[in-house]
Amino acid sequence: MTDAGRYADPTTLCSKTCRQVIIWSDWEMAASKAMYEVLRHLENVLRCTISERLTAHYGRDDWWHAPHLRLTHGTTEKIEAAKSRLRLHRTPTTPMNIQREVTLGFWVTLLGRGADYETQLWRPISSGFPSYQGRREPLHRQLDHLRLLRNKVAHQDRIGGRDLVMDRRSALTAIGYASETVARHVATTDTALPILLANRPGVCAQRPGGRS
Repeated sequence: MTDAGRYADPTTLCSKTCRQVIIWSDWEMAASKAMYEVLRHLENVLRCTISERLTAHYGRDDWWHAPHLRLTHGTTEKIEAAKSRLRLHRTPTTPMNIQREVTLGFWVTLLGRGADYETQLWRPISSGFPSYQGRREPLHRQLDHLRLLRNKVAHQDRIGGRDLVMDRRSALTAIGYASETVARHVATTDTALPILLANRPGVCAQRPGGRS
């Protein structure tokens, strides 16, 4: 297997054809699937929380078309891209469908600096995170870090080199900012990821310093 680095930490292998790559590949696939489920819950919570607050604040389901709301070009492009995908699949471009179609990155972007997003978006959104007492910037950094992880998972990039224990804890914490009940539910039902993290593949026995 020539593309060993795609599936395993090279420092754990005895060679580019090491059979440990297969073990790593299976583990990476299972870990990515389990992590994706946690991040899917985070995305759902962000979508529901943010959309509810902005709908109430701007008085319309398609809050992104509110006359006095100024969104960045990138944010608007994400909305238009979602509409295009819906049309391609002959799905009605309702506000609910559009919000379901945009990705985690869209919701994370709304917590960035944007075009005075501090006033236009963060002030009405912040009440949706009752367990978060900090400023917008640290929350945005935390969520953006998780967005990058979600992208790696979605594109089947190797994630075994990350501190996945910390990533899981960060995702659960972020979910808890909006709903501690949902965070407890996810933590309880996510039994696969903790087991996988506790059984991360090690160094090939044939590598100097590996297990005998």
